[in-house]
Amino acid sequence: MALASGHWLEKEVRGEPPSPHGHALAVAGSVAFLFGGSCSISPEVSPVYFSDFHMLTTPDEVSWEEIPQSGEVPAAREGHTLLVKGKLFLFGGASRPEASECLPGVYSFDVSLTWECLSTSGVAPRGLRHSSAAAGDNIYVYGGVVKGDPTDDLLVFNTFAQAGDQVFMFGGYGAGGEFCKNLYVLNTKLHWQRWEVKGDCPAACTGQTLTAHHEKDIYLFGGKFSNKDATVTSSNEIHKLKMKWKVPLYVGIPPARRHGHAAFILHSHLYIFGGRNEEQDFNDLKVMKLINPSERQPSFTPTKVPNVRYELNLQQVHVHRDFSAVRDQAMKMIQAAFTLLDQEFQKLDQELKEMLEKHRWQNEAWLRARAEENDRERREICRLRQEEVLQDQERLKEEQDSVQKRSQHLLSIMQQFKGM
Repeated sequence: MALASGHWLEKEVRGEPPSPHGHALAVAGSVAFLFGGSCSISPEVSPVYFSDFHMLTTPDEVSWEEIPQSGEVPAAREGHTLLVKGKLFLFGGASRPEASECLPGVYSFDVSLTWECLSTSGVAPRGLRHSSAAAGDNIYVYGGVVKGDPTDDLLVFNTFAQAGDQVFMFGGYGAGGEFCKNLYVLNTKLHWQRWEVKGDCPAACTGQTLTAHHEKDIYLFGGKFSNKDATVTSSNEIHKLKMKWKVPLYVGIPPARRHGHAAFILHSHLYIFGGRNEEQDFNDLKVMKLINPSERQPSFTPTKVPNVRYELNLQQVHVHRDFSAVRDQAMKMIQAAFTLLDQEFQKLDQELKEMLEKHRWQNEAWLRARAEENDRERREICRLRQEEVLQDQERLKEEQDSVQKRSQHLLSIMQQFKGM
């Protein structure tokens, strides 16, 4: 009997989520930290890059919160790495689509909410879309693309590893552009080993996430793979690796197909955030509860066989059952229900008519009030205009009288000059 080992949940997420894809995520305690990322508006428009810093608190209330930053804040980027080793370490990524190498510099972020660009020595990572992991006190960076060519360089930052730690790598691009589906393991003695794993191996893909759970299981989710017709399709499949590939059974609605997302496990819950596929970008958060094997085992109680004695020598009594009374009662109940429904519809119809009549009366009253108000305004405007005309006429009459007086005065002066 196959039992479900996971349950996709619908959780309420508070706060404003970060950019959809290309971000970097690291987990410390019960908090997931996420930096940067990008958002693609359309294939014709260049993506928008971000340098914002968010944290996601779990598990009781899942909420996003933006973290204030100070100091030497890293530039906006996507495809970078964020790891926790006492502090948060960030490096790599790109800030433009045509970049041939990753951005330089290694940054650290501590409890003072301050970024610092560290002074490092040795060979710095250059590859785009590299893989990275932390084991012991070391940070391992493998592969990537430099100036369009894949590289298999392995770089180690702060080499004080503990023996016995292992780093797992699956999938990605090959030198010829093909998708890979090989599983490799790197121990801290810097020895690569290709593992032959049984079971249903996932398809060759890239853009997937590989998330460890309690050093016993590794969960692979999403990615994109190549079809037979050379088209590329995103995936929403989940695989479980425990030295054998398995496709775990789950209940609930899984996330949409995607790649370029982020994944982490906290308190036996697998969180999937963001990503994109051929149709759209995502900034949603999906959660799968990982069910322990002990919880998946069904309880078994032996069936108790009843001690029943059958008397076969008794004659079977045939009883005629009349259901007419039950039928009549059922018909009466149905008729009464329809009568009640008819009354309710009549009541609703009457209420609707009254409401329409009330609205019509209110609209007509409003229109009458507006008409009366307009008439009053027009009468007032006419009165004011008449007053202005009368005032203008009086002013003109006064001016005419004044001109006439001046004319008479001038005429008398001229007569005086004439007499002289």
